[in-house]
Amino acid sequence: MVPYRCRWGGGFISTLVAMAAVLACGAVAGTMEVEYSWVYVDYTFASPNHRESAINSKKFIPENCVILDVDIFQGPPEAKIFFNMGSNSNPVIKQRVFVTVPRIKPGNPASIAEIVPGDRPSSVLLAPYPNWKANTISEDTINCDDTIVSVFRTKIDHLGRFWVIDVGTLDQFEMTARSVCPPKLLIFDLKNGDRVIKTYKFPSSQVKDVSLFTNIEVEIEDSKGRNTFAYITDTTAYKLIVYDFKNDESWVVDQAYFYPYPNKAHFKIKGVNFDLMDGILGLALGPIIKNDRKLYFHAFASVRESWVNTNTLKNRSLFQNGLIDGSGTFFLSSEVRETQSSVEVMTDNGVLIFASMDSSLGCWNSQDPFNTKNIHTIYKSDEDFQFPSGMKIAGDKVWAVSSQLQNHFTTMVTNRKSVKYRVLVGRVDELIRRTGCDKRTTVDYDNDEFLVESFDDNILHEWRAVPDTEPWSYSRMSRVFENKNGAQQTPVKSLVLTGNVNVHSHSKSASLSYDCRMSMINGQLKNPDCLGNSRRRNRMRRGPGPLR
Repeated sequence: MVPYRCRWGGGFISTLVAMAAVLACGAVAGTMEVEYSWVYVDYTFASPNHRESAINSKKFIPENCVILDVDIFQGPPEAKIFFNMGSNSNPVIKQRVFVTVPRIKPGNPASIAEIVPGDRPSSVLLAPYPNWKANTISEDTINCDDTIVSVFRTKIDHLGRFWVIDVGTLDQFEMTARSVCPPKLLIFDLKNGDRVIKTYKFPSSQVKDVSLFTNIEVEIEDSKGRNTFAYITDTTAYKLIVYDFKNDESWVVDQAYFYPYPNKAHFKIKGVNFDLMDGILGLALGPIIKNDRKLYFHAFASVRESWVNTNTLKNRSLFQNGLIDGSGTFFLSSEVRETQSSVEVMTDNGVLIFASMDSSLGCWNSQDPFNTKNIHTIYKSDEDFQFPSGMKIAGDKVWAVSSQLQNHFTTMVTNRKSVKYRVLVGRVDELIRRTGCDKRTTVDYDNDEFLVESFDDNILHEWRAVPDTEPWSYSRMSRVFENKNGAQQTPVKSLVLTGNVNVHSHSKSASLSYDCRMSMINGQLKNPDCLGNSRRRNRMRRGPGPLR
């Protein structure tokens, strides 16, 4: 389908320039910037007539469509792909951004979608994912195998697999709420044409009448992703579902730590009061320590944080007889947050970032005890961050969704012109800087970006003789790590890069493959002319050629 309201103006080249401008506008230090915003959600209907027909038939009621979660696909970890289409335009990074729009009320034409940028940040359309057909609810019998009914949250893993939990329920916030399909897990391959890798229907014995599968976290144990486990929250039945990808089976973990606290079920946001007895919702995986990881979690109606080792959760035999005594295996923080929290994420070095229901983001370093002294507020906005409902870490940035979801729990009339949904982005390093969450003392991590940019300058300079009219592409994979140098134990940061540069032409072609290592000692770059020491492979000349 073609987005009929999307005006790109100026052709493909100006589109690249516009995209580059958006991507270059990173978050301001220590804050969250609004990347996309909507007054009301709109979709890429085939034509204005199709849209008008959907509105007239009540298949599309814009005010009932609520964006809840966001997810980002940027290719392999720390990989970037640059494009130049034969102009002086700046290279751009290819990125796909997805959102969920659960069918909590009637009039929602698609529950999962990919963002299609418009001619300005506030004119953003949603393209149903993977297509319109998969999101279309039949008037008669629904084909539960091929239809996506309602999705609350998703997870894209570092292998490019898109994990989608379909709750199978329509009109969740209405008196007419009904389950039309069994809950299922869909896994798409974003690297290979969005093909479906697997569809898994949860056994009826693992689904209660009140069940609502609202969140998912994914743990990968090997480079190929065969040994992968997904942890899925059943927020209203107060359970955790564990899914074993390799064996294509699941089991229920029943534990008192997943339950809500009745005295924390009252919420007040922007003058709206409501009660929700929601159990386990927030999920975040900790770093690998001694071949194990901690899964951090908390109930929505709670002010405490809990955790359990994932090796415990993966031991299916422990949970065959229902509720177990969690003493010694499940842990609860001794102290509390100031208010309830919805979603959370954790960095690779163990910093928990959580969304609080006072319109703020908080952080806690898991090296410290969970107490008020070690919990820090890193961002707050009563307007832009009213009801944070979805959050992910992608690269060095945290992405979050803020909505006015509180207004859908009441009959309150909202301002029809107000911005209701936002996707916000902030750099993790800048958000936690100068707080107790940031324990990096020996290396300034801002130099990561400096290292990478220095290399980009070198490799592109190597191709300075390429005419601007020639199409070219450049891809790289980078990995930054620290070690100690010599008896003095001097901090050394190293950047290892591999990649390819190619000129694409029917009459002429050339390519350069490279390995490269740059080092920084005590903040000083030691070999900025990285290419001078790199190994070149698969070199193809084309006459005088651009290669030195």
